[in-house]
This record gives sequence, structure tokens and C-alpha cells, in this order.
Amino acid sequence: MSLNHNQMAYAAIVSTLIFGSIFVGLSGYFQTSEGIGGYESAAEDDLFGTGTALGIAIDTDGDGLSDVLENTQYGTDPDDPDTDKDGMSDGWEVDHGLNPLDNGESEDLLQDPGEADTEDANIANETDSWPDPSQGPNGDPDRDGLINKIEEELGTDPQRSDTDNDGLNDRWESLYTMTVQTPGGDVTLFDPLNGNWDCLLLDQAMEDTLSTRFNGEGDVADWDDLANSLGAHSCDMVLDTDDDGLANFEEESFGTNPTARDSDMDLIDDIVEVSNVSVGLFVGVGENCNIPLLESVTRTAPFQDQDRSWFMMDMDGDGLLNGPSDWDTDGDGMPDGFEFCYSNVLDQPNNNALETLNPANASDGYGDWDEDGMNNYEEYQVANIFGPTNFTSPWRMDTDLDGMPDGWESTNGLHPRDGANGDLDPDRDGWDADGDGAVRYDTLEFTAVVIGIDVVEDQFVNATTTVARAQITLAGGNKQVIPMVAPVSGYVYDIHVTLGQAVESRLFTWMEIVEPEEQFTNLMEYNARD
Repeated sequence: MSLNHNQMAYAAIVSTLIFGSIFVGLSGYFQTSEGIGGYESAAEDDLFGTGTALGIAIDTDGDGLSDVLENTQYGTDPDDPDTDKDGMSDGWEVDHGLNPLDNGESEDLLQDPGEADTEDANIANETDSWPDPSQGPNGDPDRDGLINKIEEELGTDPQRSDTDNDGLNDRWESLYTMTVQTPGGDVTLFDPLNGNWDCLLLDQAMEDTLSTRFNGEGDVADWDDLANSLGAHSCDMVLDTDDDGLANFEEESFGTNPTARDSDMDLIDDIVEVSNVSVGLFVGVGENCNIPLLESVTRTAPFQDQDRSWFMMDMDGDGLLNGPSDWDTDGDGMPDGFEFCYSNVLDQPNNNALETLNPANASDGYGDWDEDGMNNYEEYQVANIFGPTNFTSPWRMDTDLDGMPDGWESTNGLHPRDGANGDLDPDRDGWDADGDGAVRYDTLEFTAVVIGIDVVEDQFVNATTTVARAQITLAGGNKQVIPMVAPVSGYVYDIHVTLGQAVESRLFTWMEIVEPEEQFTNLMEYNARD
């Protein structure tokens, strides 16, 4: 029966140890000293080459393991710092409980009989644990979210999810590592290698505040229980870095960002999402959604009826925990903040509870409650075009009150939150009905060269405003600049000249100015749609 590489390495190590025992016994028997036979001790002889004494361990490949240990104990290659070619040094793997001979990937059939369909392979399958994916560069034996290769780069322990014992997951800390400047010096927060025990930020005033807050009552943590065995507290753990009402260790438990009040950018602060009581808001809801307020309004929290365990779940299967770490908890395409704005029956114009959104209900995106031609999902989607807060109201047909329904504006490329665009004529399909808006050089005698264009299309100009400049050549060769002015007040509809162009006719129209009453505005277009 053939041996696989794991069994062969094991046999080699055992054989080496047996031989080593025999050698030690014999060397003890033949040991020399100055007291026996008059010979000098050989312990300081150069046995391994010039300048190298027996007491100094040789590490040829510089991987942190001596050649002797590589040859006799680990079965690794003393000339290769990464025997299994997994991108991690043999010494680091040994130091951190990983197998330096296992890269976590299947090898070919000759080296890995467990892959072959033979009797020997069946035996190997029962005894051979290689390859073990957790041992390779992409393994994560401590399940902290950091693969072994990244743990090596960061210096964290791949066998411990919290290397610095501050109660925070290594990966979570590594995402938010930051430096804070203090009068006493810089403090690096969220370093997975340093718990920042009783750091400069945790002065007596802060400690008094936190000890009062964490009083151990109900579900609240106890301040003393948050300390280590020496009574010290980790700044990384107990502070509230973003001042959102959640301590850093609470943010870690929810998977949220300790440096941002609204981790998932869903238009609701983290503390509001996890609250199980009514909350005071300084931003509007309903028709005033997301508008800053001078005085707070009290509303039911978006997930008030859910217990803490619900926030550890993932209802839409997108890999993000419910609530403050998931922009769209129910996966219906509408962010939690948008749905929260239109969730309270107190804000609903008709007090109709059946026409309210729920950020934990994936089926509420299909109604068109305001009959504006867009369902609730589409009311939010316009924000993808016009900006994250420029969604329209599912309760109001014409959110910006400009006389044009949201659906019609959105379909025709108009901003449905711009109440001033009803009087515009972006397609310039109005016309100069009375013919008094043409810009011409009525006294031209020879040739005029266009040397300046001072307006752009759609620009409003007042009568007599210079809109272009012409240069003519006088008798004797002198040059003169002639200003071309708007004959009426109105909008520049068409510009027919270009810089450097030579104009030779008095009848040529340089530009057309259309007066406001001659425009065919967006609102007119809507009213004439039928």
C-alpha cells in the first residue's frame, strides 16, 4: 500500500526521532571532556561550517524555524520559507497552529491518493485530513471574517477571533481603524492588536458618564462587567466614537460602523433603527421626509416590535443583518429610511393605515396609492437619477406642487422635486410668433466677422443686452467692433453663428429670442398631452 505525503512525513519524523534517540545515547556513551581521557569538550567545535557553533540554530530560509526543526519535527523544506506554497511562511503557520504542509487545496492524484478511486484511497479517506481548507490562505479557523493570509498581514491570530481580548471582532476592528488626536498624544482606535485599555480618551468625566449609563438595569450592561480582570476598560469597546447613542461594542454586535451615525446610509440613524421605544426625530417624516427640524417630533421606531435577536437575522438573505447594517432590510428595493418616512398613519393624509410602508414588509412596493403613474417602488427609484433624497411621495400625486404629476415628470425626464420647472421650455418648441425676437445686423454693408458670443441657449436676457460681437473693416483698413443686442427680453432659443464666421447678409438671423409668453412650457406640454 502506498503512503500519501502526510503519512510519509509522519513516518519520516518518527524515524528521525528514533534515530535521534539512538544518537543521543551513543553520544552520551562516547562523550569527551577534559576530565576524561584529557580531551577538550566538543560542544564548541564548528560542526556546521565556518563560524557556526553547535549552540546556534541555523535558519537557512529565514522562516523562523531552524533547519534542524524543519528536518526532524515539521517535515518542511529548510531551503523554502513557504513549503506548501500558500503564501504564508512556515514559521508563522507553526506559531499560529496551522499546518505548514497543508495549503488547503487538493493536490494531484499521485500525491493525494484520497482523490483516487482505489482501495488505498478509501483507507486514506478515513485517516487523512488533508487538504483542510481552514489551513490554507483562504481559511478562517477562528471564523472572525479574516482569512489566514490577511491575519498574517495584520499580525492577528488566526485561531482567535479577538486577538487583543477587548471584546471586539478582529475583522470588525480592522475595518474602522482610525487615529484620534488628543492633547496628550494620538490614540489609535480599533487596532485589533491593541485594546486601548484606559486610554487618554477615557478620562474621569467620561468614565463617570459611562458608569452611570451602563448601570446593569434591565438589558443594560454593567460597567464593572465591561472591564477586564484588572478592572481596566477598553476605549475601543466602551466609547461611542460617532456619538450616535450606541457604544462601540453595541455597534459591533449589530455589525454597524462606529464612525458613522447612519452606517447603512438608509436615511435613519443607527440608534433609531434599533430602538424598542418611541423616538424623537429632528428630521421630518411623511410629506416633510428628511427635512431638518428645529424641534423634534416623536414617532414609533421603525422596528420597535422586534426583539434583539431579530437584528442578528437576515430576512432578505443578502448577507447583511436586519436593521442598521442593511440599507434595505426587507429587500424590496426601497431603503429603510424611505419606508420609515411613510410608515406612520399619523402622517398619512387620509389616516389610512393600509396605505403605509413598512421597512420589514417586502410586499408593499407595488401599490400606486397617489395614482401618479408610479408605484411605491418607482417613487423611490427616481432618487437614483436625481439624487439620494430626491424621491417622490407615495401619498402625493404631485410632490413638488408644480401642476405636473410625478409620474409624468419622471417619464419625460423632468425633476419631480423641482417646483420651478413647470415654466421652463427645455425642448425650445415655443416660437417667436410676432417676429420681433430675431437678432440681425440690419445696417451691414460688406462683411462682419463673429468675434464673440456672449450667451448660451436657454439663457434669459433683457432687451438691449449684448448677446454677440461683430467686427467690421472700415475704409482705410481700420477695424471696428459692433455689439449685437437682444431686441426683446426673453430666452435665447437658437444661436445660428459660430466664432470666426463671416456674415455677409443683413437678412441673416444671428439668434432668436423668444419672449416668455411665446414659450411652450413643460406645464403647457402636460396640459396639452391629450
